[in-house]
Amino acid sequence: MKKLHFQYSMELSFSQQVTDHSFALRCVPQSSLCQTIGALTCSFNPMASIALSKDAFNNVVYTGYIPDPHTYFSFRIEGMAITNSEQFLQEPLNLLYKYPSTLAFLTKSPEAYFPDFKTPSGDNLQKAMYLMELLNKHFTYKTSSTNNTTTAETALQQGCGVCQDYAHILIALCRQQNIPARYVAGFMIGEGVTHAWVDIYATGKWLGIDPTHNRIVDENYIKLSAGRDFSDCIIDRGIFRGGAEQQQKVIVKVTEVE
Repeated sequence: MKKLHFQYSMELSFSQQVTDHSFALRCVPQSSLCQTIGALTCSFNPMASIALSKDAFNNVVYTGYIPDPHTYFSFRIEGMAITNSEQFLQEPLNLLYKYPSTLAFLTKSPEAYFPDFKTPSGDNLQKAMYLMELLNKHFTYKTSSTNNTTTAETALQQGCGVCQDYAHILIALCRQQNIPARYVAGFMIGEGVTHAWVDIYATGKWLGIDPTHNRIVDENYIKLSAGRDFSDCIIDRGIFRGGAEQQQKVIVKVTEVE
C-alpha cells in the first residue's frame, strides 16, 4: 500500500463577464477496494450552488450554478489516498464496454495498422498486454498533436498522440479482440496534469494497464472516473451566457507520504 497526498486545481479566466454559468466536475476520487480517500477538502471561487451526485457509470459528479457576473472561476481539491494494487474491483460487466464508442473505434482490422500483428493468445490480460506492447512499438507520444475530440482511428493513422489517444486506441483494439475495456481518468504520482489509462475486464474484475507508460497500473495511480471513452469522463464541463473567450489552467500534484 501507499499513502498519497493529492492536489488538483482548475482555473478558468474569461475575457469578459459571463453569467448563468453551469458546470459539472468529475475530479473527485472516491473510495473503493483499490483506494481509500480521506481528509478531502473542496473549494470553489466564486461560491456556487453545489450538488453532489453520481452519473450512469457511478462516477462522482459535482454540479453547480453561478448566476452572477464573473470573469474567473476556480475549483480546488486536496486529500489523501491510500492505494492498494493487490485489491481489484469486482463487479458485473456493463455490456457497453464490449462495443465501439464515439472516440474508441477502429474501422479496420489490426493487420491494417500493424503489419506485424499476430492474434494474441492467453487470458484477457495477457492479450491486452500484447496489444499494449504492439501499440508502444508503433505509436509515439507527442504533446499538442491531438485534441479532446480526436478518435482512436485518427490518432493511430497519424502515428502520434497523448495519453488519451493511447487509451482510446488500446480500448478499440481490445474490443476488436472481444476483450471488454474501459477508459479511466485519474492522477499519477508526480506533478503535471491528469492522466488516462485503461481497465481490462478479466475473470469478473477490472485490471488496470497504462498504455502510455507500457505498464500495469499500480499504487502510484488514483482513479477519478471511468467510462466508454473520454466523453464519459470529461473532468470539467460547463456552459455560460456571454461572448467571452476562456483560458484554462490545470495543475495536478501527487506526492507519496512516508
